[in-house]
Amino acid sequence: MKPFYKALLFCTLLIQAESVLSQALVNNPCPLPFPAGAEITPNSPCANVTTAGLTPLYNPGWCNAGAQDDGWAWFTGNGAVATITYTTTTGDPVLHVFSAIAPCNITQQGCADANVLGGNETVVIPTIAGTVYLIRIQNWNSNTTTTGCLGVTTPPPPPGADYTSPVFGINGEKVGACLVTDCGPFSFADNGDLSGNYSNNVGGTYNAQNATYRVFCPDMAGQCMNVQFNSFSLENGWDYLWVRNGPTEYSPNFTSAPTVNPGFGAIYANALTGSPATPFSFQSTDASGCLTFAFLSDGTGTAAGWDATLTCVPCAGGPNGTDNNDCANLTPLCSASSVSGNSTGPGIAAEGCNGTDCPSGGENHSNWYEIQIAPGGTGTLDITMTPTIPTDDYDFAIYGPNVTCGALGSPIRCTDSGNQGTTGLVFGAGDNIEDVNGDSFVEQMNVLAGESYIIVVDEWSSSSGTGYNLSFGGTANLDCTLLPIELTEFGAEYVPNEDVVDIVWKTESERKNDYFIVERSSNGIDFEEIAKVEGVGNTEYESQYFTVDTDPLVGVNYYRLTQFDTDGAWETSDITAVNILADHYDVISVAPNPTTGATRVVFNCYDKSTSILKIFDNVGNVIEEVEIDCQPGANHAEIDLSSQPDGIYIITLNTNHKSYSDKIIKN
Repeated sequence: MKPFYKALLFCTLLIQAESVLSQALVNNPCPLPFPAGAEITPNSPCANVTTAGLTPLYNPGWCNAGAQDDGWAWFTGNGAVATITYTTTTGDPVLHVFSAIAPCNITQQGCADANVLGGNETVVIPTIAGTVYLIRIQNWNSNTTTTGCLGVTTPPPPPGADYTSPVFGINGEKVGACLVTDCGPFSFADNGDLSGNYSNNVGGTYNAQNATYRVFCPDMAGQCMNVQFNSFSLENGWDYLWVRNGPTEYSPNFTSAPTVNPGFGAIYANALTGSPATPFSFQSTDASGCLTFAFLSDGTGTAAGWDATLTCVPCAGGPNGTDNNDCANLTPLCSASSVSGNSTGPGIAAEGCNGTDCPSGGENHSNWYEIQIAPGGTGTLDITMTPTIPTDDYDFAIYGPNVTCGALGSPIRCTDSGNQGTTGLVFGAGDNIEDVNGDSFVEQMNVLAGESYIIVVDEWSSSSGTGYNLSFGGTANLDCTLLPIELTEFGAEYVPNEDVVDIVWKTESERKNDYFIVERSSNGIDFEEIAKVEGVGNTEYESQYFTVDTDPLVGVNYYRLTQFDTDGAWETSDITAVNILADHYDVISVAPNPTTGATRVVFNCYDKSTSILKIFDNVGNVIEEVEIDCQPGANHAEIDLSSQPDGIYIITLNTNHKSYSDKIIKN
């Protein structure tokens, strides 16, 4: 019956619907403005509705066709089943419920007439979210006033799916949503979102090549995505869902049941349609561990769609979490580079996509790199990327300057061009960002010495090529002395209660970081190893490290880090020091004592803090109180008793770790 006969039937039904609408307007049972009567809020206490003085004009075969007095009310559906109840102690009510399309085109959904004087009338109907439902209450005893209580109850609306299938592609492409990396379990549904039918015309022009798609991938190494369809219903033979084994539009379709071949050509093969028995499932065996879902619907007729659950399962061939297809594992570059192979997928972190423009949808098969401009290298930067196979389609995006993987921001250069072959940065390209219709080239960059940039290269099509060559040009030079780590913090602190020193440090990023050696010295010159700590390796995120010196020296302890990378190169940090004071030094010193007025108090602190010094007279009165900013090691405070009478005074001092006291004699 497709497409001509179905279109003819649709037109016929449309004419009939217009005829009914005209009739409803002529025999309008509810006054304008629409809707008439009281609004009933579902799950609220019942509302009083009176049936008196309103005579119906139109009774198209309802429960009761007599001339009774009417009362009207209305409510808005939420997609759940609604129970409508009218309770009265007088009269013989008849209850009708209609779905309504303004300005009062009504279709009966249910009615109840127990033909009993007094009592309850109840109608139970499924509702559509946002649709208005009219409630008509008739009183069989004509010309009498009846008042009853009308209530509507509905359960909460069904929860929405965690993710839904997109209707439109991003920025002129067929990918309709950013890549998701999530091992779940999570729910995935058509755009009707579990409570309604999916839309017509998903994909635009009706062709399998225009199916709108989205991609789900694992967020853990050694895992692959699995999908189980819990319910499934598409317009049979006209609307299709393809499940693909991999992270791109052209990843291979699953071919096992219940997929079908509709016979419209190879591009329609291995699709899901109709209402196959559920549950059924598919599991990725691709090296990426990803699944792709591409959906196409025509212009007439929809159905309930699907409800699916995605989760991860262990797999031998899934992502390893260490390749540079994640930004955290990026590769530093400082010269023209030949990349010998392709990425296996988008990695285990979804990065770079903003859902509106380039790079549309995010990654497919990606490699992440970092470059840094050399000292004195201020100038222009060109990049040329040449695929080993000329028919491969590679795209790229550049972020910076001086960004991290955790805060990439928007790309400053990006191409999503659908062209095959060479791409890059060139002078005179005329644009910085381009969509699928671009020419593969964007404008060269003006760069400054010391700036760093992150580059992602992405193969859009299925991973079938053998790699590409990257070359750099322009007047700027790249720095080949990238440090293996970026140390942002290194410190040591004595813990007196435990008699140990805590040593902590942080790195902002790491490249090929193998391990750290923590060293200690008593003189700042001769160091010995006290701990070895393994490094994270490669990351663009902050890493925190900690170790303990369980046997610190009395006096000053000097500490430093020596970092070793996987190639054997090493680098040593600046020195930090901690002063460990012996117990026999933990006394307060007052000199001169006795004193004629002025004296100095010397004491020790173990950390930077505030200490409180108090002076008491011989009867216990506080004659002076001073706050002292205490520094690790020896500290002092000046005291002047010139204005005090001769005698004996007591001094107390409280630090974070100890309390001191001593006697001062003034004469």
